Amino acid sequence: MATRIAWLLNFDADFELREPARYRPRVLSPQLRAALRARIAELIGPDDCVLGDDPSALASEFTALAFCPTPSACARIAQQGLTPPIAPSLAVLRAVNDRAFCAELGHGLAHACFVRDMASLEQHLARAPGTASYVLKRAFSFAGRGQRRMRAGELDVSSRGFCARSFARGEGIQVEPWVERVLDVSKHGYLTQSGAVFSGPSRTQRVDGQGRYLGVHQAPSPLRAAEEQQLCDELDKTGAALHRAGYFGPFGIDGFRYRHAGQAEAFNPRCEINARFTLGYPRALLVEALATHPASR
Repeated sequence: MATRIAWLLNFDADFELREPARYRPRVLSPQLRAALRARIAELIGPDDCVLGDDPSALASEFTALAFCPTPSACARIAQQGLTPPIAPSLAVLRAVNDRAFCAELGHGLAHACFVRDMASLEQHLARAPGTASYVLKRAFSFAGRGQRRMRAGELDVSSRGFCARSFARGEGIQVEPWVERVLDVSKHGYLTQSGAVFSGPSRTQRVDGQGRYLGVHQAPSPLRAAEEQQLCDELDKTGAALHRAGYFGPFGIDGFRYRHAGQAEAFNPRCEINARFTLGYPRALLVEALATHPASR
């Protein structure tokens, strides 16, 4: 029988991971919800339902899944009379979705770093090339949110406030040089509780000028053989690190080909880790994983 899934699309999960004690489910605007729903359309099968959209379609044979299986998402699934998915603890979800986790596995760009206070940020910028532009990324963000571009190493009032608010919450900031991205790609996996990794195809992403996700190209990714191998190696490396941290379930990594300051092209195989579903997650990979590793309790 075909896999039938009841989805809880908690696209605001990064807010819950950032401040669990203060979190309240957010009501997304109809425009934003429609845009996100369109971008995740590949993952939602024709026989699936979305909780909150299709209340009459619920049935016991549905497998319930959340975009990110946070405590509030699992509770909302249970309130619908469905069995919540088996999920890592909130502490694990917070740890592996924090940009610090990605940074601990190494930076793919020169002059990138992860800082936890203003003094460290200022010291790093003081050592940076004077003409360098940077992008500042909060610890928890989604689809290009929570980012600030800073030009020529200048920590202006707005950027300083952006960082100060994160530091006040005990969060760090990822600092990366702004480079000309030539090709954006992603690769997804599904990590079982035993540590096995199901791997999906490499995919080309469509992003806007600020790096915000718009969708994926269905055609095969035009990666070079060496880049494809780097991406595969990084997926395996990430899966192993997630397993050591206690995570299991869907995950993905983003990478990109780039040029910096007129130099030759180079490849960054891992700029971000998403330890959850993503807007471009391939359904075929999920169905393959669920066939042998059911997600419900």
